[in-house]
Amino acid sequence: MKYILTGGGTGGHVYPALAIAEHIKEKDKDAKFLYIGAYGKIESKIVPAKGYKIKYIPASGLPGSKFSLQFITFILSLFLGVFKSCYHIIFFRPNIIIGTGGFVSASPIFAGRLLRKFKLTKAKLFLHEANAEPGKMIRKAGPMCDGVGLSYRSCLEYFKKNGKYVGYPVRDEFKHGSRKESRDRLGIDENSFVVFAVGGSQGARTINRSIVDSLKFIKDMPDLKLIHVTGKGTTAYNGVLDTIRRFGYNSIDEKDFPFYSRLEYADNIKDYYKAADLIITRGGGTINEIAVCGRASLIIPKANLSGDHQVINAENIKDAGAAEVIYEDIIIDNNEFAVMVSGKKLSDKLRELYNNRDRILELEENARKYIKDSGTDKIYEFIVQIINNNITKDPNEEIIEKNPYANYGAVKLISILSSMTKDEVISNKYLEYLRYRTSHYFNSDSWQVRNYAVKLSGLTYAEEKLPFLHKLFNDKTKVSLIQRILGGEYQQVSFIRRNIMTSYRQIGRFNETVEKDILNSLSDNYFETVSEGLLNVCHFSENLKGNEKIIKEVERLLKHKNFLIVINAVAAYTKFIKNINEFNKFSHIFFNTNNNVRQAVIEALLDLNHRGIVEDKATIDGFLHRILQTTTGFSPVFKFKQLIKDFEV
Repeated sequence: MKYILTGGGTGGHVYPALAIAEHIKEKDKDAKFLYIGAYGKIESKIVPAKGYKIKYIPASGLPGSKFSLQFITFILSLFLGVFKSCYHIIFFRPNIIIGTGGFVSASPIFAGRLLRKFKLTKAKLFLHEANAEPGKMIRKAGPMCDGVGLSYRSCLEYFKKNGKYVGYPVRDEFKHGSRKESRDRLGIDENSFVVFAVGGSQGARTINRSIVDSLKFIKDMPDLKLIHVTGKGTTAYNGVLDTIRRFGYNSIDEKDFPFYSRLEYADNIKDYYKAADLIITRGGGTINEIAVCGRASLIIPKANLSGDHQVINAENIKDAGAAEVIYEDIIIDNNEFAVMVSGKKLSDKLRELYNNRDRILELEENARKYIKDSGTDKIYEFIVQIINNNITKDPNEEIIEKNPYANYGAVKLISILSSMTKDEVISNKYLEYLRYRTSHYFNSDSWQVRNYAVKLSGLTYAEEKLPFLHKLFNDKTKVSLIQRILGGEYQQVSFIRRNIMTSYRQIGRFNETVEKDILNSLSDNYFETVSEGLLNVCHFSENLKGNEKIIKEVERLLKHKNFLIVINAVAAYTKFIKNINEFNKFSHIFFNTNNNVRQAVIEALLDLNHRGIVEDKATIDGFLHRILQTTTGFSPVFKFKQLIKDFEV
């Protein structure tokens, strides 16, 4: 049999292809292989080193926008990739084309489908999806294949006709060996608590920086050994240089931490996995290799990938009790917003696991259970069925529930959360995920997206977002001259300041920064920000009773020209009234032309009555006779009359 393998861009696509190939060779001694990859990508180094012949085609990722230079480049590379793939398929004459993801695998699949249509090949088409959420190209190419093998049952809903759960193709080398053997080979003391941090062959900025940032917090942990793989990097990111710079940023020296060692790349990755007590990693396919090794893992999934698939992968293994997960979060780094994991947060989790070896053992045991079946066995069986045209599917195969929020945009999330009660939100299984999504919106260059972050902070009751809301509220960065000509002023537009006030009230946490922002909101240029600030004065009135500055600002706003501000100022000032004489502060609006303003005054008097500040009927009647009780509006219930009746209740 002849097999074309394709997949690349990252080790998470290449290694599964090679694992499948190695298993095929065990079953089919006469098997011949050709690998199709992208030149300059990781497959160009790994595949030839493993002894496989490789051919290269142009390939680029699918961009987010169809109206861009990147999209034109993508279309051209896809066209050329399909053309070159057709050439390789015709001359190699494979029985089946096996793709394992990455944008390079789309062209050979499209080419195989095209050649079959014109009777120029009989090659079957098979794709394997390693993630819990399929990528864009897999979703496009999968339906045209004879079969799609899935590592997660939650993916079945995307490929109901030709999808089959087969598991993850882990290389056989990870199934053998012991902690002692690997530690002996690496020269690691058997009594050490070994933490192995790796973000993939290309490196992961979040992991690299968080590891360095955590060192000063964990230097007192005896017997700790931290092995850190920075990654070789790419043209876009140099992991080694970034890590070295991070030491300088923290004003620390690498040699001052004898328990720490740094590697650019780990060739014998299996030994490092096996030697470790805890592995810090991303949420790609490597989590399955770690599970096969039976090791505890701390997953920091990469955000904003297609369908948030690393996050969904991490949630799956976490739900199985086989890993801990830390989400990237918004932090203030060098006085700017950055999305990462703080060194303190990472060190706290490391210390927690270091001090709880029973939890480590529990994670290891669940990890071994997580990979129940050999993925390569099932994949090979599926491939043989495809070649022989006798595919069998389990009609009762369960489609596992997936994260319902993963593919929703911010507007949809806001709509959903707005319809939920606080208890429903707080008890939501995916609350941590929703707060993680919120963090990434904060870091956007678009004020509209930052505004989504502000709204979601309130709707998810995310107290930890208060410092970032405070920073946004007080950010007076000017927009460009052109934007100012068009009517703009600050990068953080007035809508953001208004919604920050709303979020403060929803979160319900009072502190000095919230108090400061409430005071500043009362002199804001945008009337809705002032109005929301006054609502916060009402909400936090018990905390603000001693703040004379705020009370004076509220009193000043009783004479504002905007009726909505006056209405809310009346309600806010009422919270601070201690005796009935202070009610005369409202006397200038007893005959206000806006009946809603006068209605607010009556509501204020009723509030004072309920609080026992004014109970004398003659006094109440005296005020009511001085307030104009007519209205130009109509409602089935005359609110003025109803309020006056309430005094008698």
